[in-house]
Amino acid sequence: MVQPRLRARILAAVAVGLMAVAMVGGGIALAADHAVAISGFSFSPRSITVTVGYTITWTNSDAQAHTATADDGSFDTGTIANGASGSATFSTAGTFAYHCKIHAQMSGTITVEAAAGGSGSGSGATTPPSDTDPVSAAPGEVSLGSMLAIVGAGLVAFVFARRRFARD
Repeated sequence: MVQPRLRARILAAVAVGLMAVAMVGGGIALAADHAVAISGFSFSPRSITVTVGYTITWTNSDAQAHTATADDGSFDTGTIANGASGSATFSTAGTFAYHCKIHAQMSGTITVEAAAGGSGSGSGATTPPSDTDPVSAAPGEVSLGSMLAIVGAGLVAFVFARRRFARD
């Protein structure tokens, strides 16, 4: 008899913990992400087009370490070891040529377009990208925090329903 009650209390505590995490991070979602693979001493895709606010993540599958470094020095992932990743979030429209500092023959281009409804074409923009920063979730977009809140509420309801029917 003690075992089921203890289990129910632990489950309830976990559910409350999940709900607390959800309330803290409920309105935050990470910027959209695009992947660039590093393999065979090349970036794939070599050229990529994203919208302002998007994050590009480079993942290295070569045995050798690489970097993704802007030609103008505006961003640098640092050294990316085998199996590791590095990323940058682009906050301004423009074209950014980049290369690997370790292997100069590796190069690529990132074109960042202005978001829909934004002003200007974004040509000639030279402001560098920012590091990966959280952005507010768009209306209708489900964030991790919202999902945790839903799951946590479901767990709490399950625990209380189970306890009620166990007494009957």
